[in-house]
Amino acid sequence: MAHQLRRIRKRVRVDILGVVVTNAIIMATPSSNIEFVKNITLTFANIVMFILIWDAYFDDKLSRKSPWGIIKDLLTVTAVSTITTFITYQILIKKITPIIISWGDLGWIVGGGISGIATTILGVIWALYCDDLYRNSTA
Repeated sequence: MAHQLRRIRKRVRVDILGVVVTNAIIMATPSSNIEFVKNITLTFANIVMFILIWDAYFDDKLSRKSPWGIIKDLLTVTAVSTITTFITYQILIKKITPIIISWGDLGWIVGGGISGIATTILGVIWALYCDDLYRNSTA
């Protein structure tokens, strides 16, 4: 159990890191349409991160579930991740836009860093939730 949990946690850290780097690069890349395209792209990337984390913890249990149970789990994870990340990035992009406008290229880099931090926070919170759920479901 302890070895399995360490392996899962390592996989989750790699998944979170990959999405954090991707989101930071997406946000740091200058574009003319800051809000809509970036918000959708960042939200989609975070949905993938939430699903990867969920899968890391609960993929072995999927074989014991019915197709409806699997679909229900994935829809729940997708809904939670969509709502939290869309709202987070909607607020974040509105706050970053003045920095980007006033600081120019440096503003894009700062925006990418802030986006990476926000993604890290969301990923770690979700990973902690899944970890707790996993430990309590196998106890």
